[in-house]
Amino acid sequence: MRILHLMSQTHLTGPEVYVAALVRRQQRDGHECLIVSDTLTVSVPARYLPMAIHNRRWPNRFRNIFRLVRLVRRENIDLIHAHSRAASWLANIVSRVTGSAYVSTVHGRQQVHASSRRFNVYGRQIIVVCEELAVHLRRDLNIRDADIHVIRNPIEGAS
Repeated sequence: MRILHLMSQTHLTGPEVYVAALVRRQQRDGHECLIVSDTLTVSVPARYLPMAIHNRRWPNRFRNIFRLVRLVRRENIDLIHAHSRAASWLANIVSRVTGSAYVSTVHGRQQVHASSRRFNVYGRQIIVVCEELAVHLRRDLNIRDADIHVIRNPIEGAS
């Protein structure tokens, strides 16, 4: 399987470490991985393409959608795995345009405002790293039309 990991971050965070461990495991299992993010601090044996995902200004969003659709088609991506709200917003649209599968991982509490309660950008398959985040998504963000799965942060070396 060809997997695109999409993150929005400008400095080292827990999700980046999570993605690095996940990519190493996926590659060991025979999958091909590609990472697109603002920055990548952790050394990962996967191809990395920098893109200003964190910049949510409309011109940049449209540019990112166009670039990601081209990338997904060119690289024959089977699965887009988003790891932040901004990445999920983009992945939701790109997956609809390209037909690629889409999953998101929520690594922490999300800001609650009218648009986040009205629109589920995380898709129909959501991974959360603890039970409390599943409650948060359902209660505070009003996400009712998704399967939410708890998968704790990986510890490398664990089987």
